[in-house]
Amino acid sequence: MMQKDKVIAFVCTGNTCRSPMAEAIFNKLAEEKQLPVRAVSFGLAAVRGMAASKQSVEVCREIGIDLSGFRSHFIFDFDIADFEKIYCMSDEHRQILTQSIGLPPEKVAVLDIADPYGSSIEIYRMCRDMIQTAVEEIVRGYEN
Repeated sequence: MMQKDKVIAFVCTGNTCRSPMAEAIFNKLAEEKQLPVRAVSFGLAAVRGMAASKQSVEVCREIGIDLSGFRSHFIFDFDIADFEKIYCMSDEHRQILTQSIGLPPEKVAVLDIADPYGSSIEIYRMCRDMIQTAVEEIVRGYEN
């Protein structure tokens, strides 16, 4: 029987900037390293089917990742009980998931990455680099 891949999730507010970048960067690294885990992303206040922000698409293109086909998801597009771990961009997201939705705190981690929405391309680059650093650390955990 084929082992089913583990699934993790990245969460932000609108699912058009931070969490799509994290999802794409994670999946690229996990695929390159042939790890049995994949990522999805969603927003706690997302409108389904939105494209990633043009700045997110641009800064990901700079590191060889194509976000142009990305479409946003709302939290309830998924069965959140299926996620091995959920990585939030802010403590506010963690509080919503643990207190309002009732996820066990040990399933939720905070990356602490500020929302670049509406900022300059330089801010998006800084955000992408912070996300990439955090994601590389998560990937290392699956390698060991």
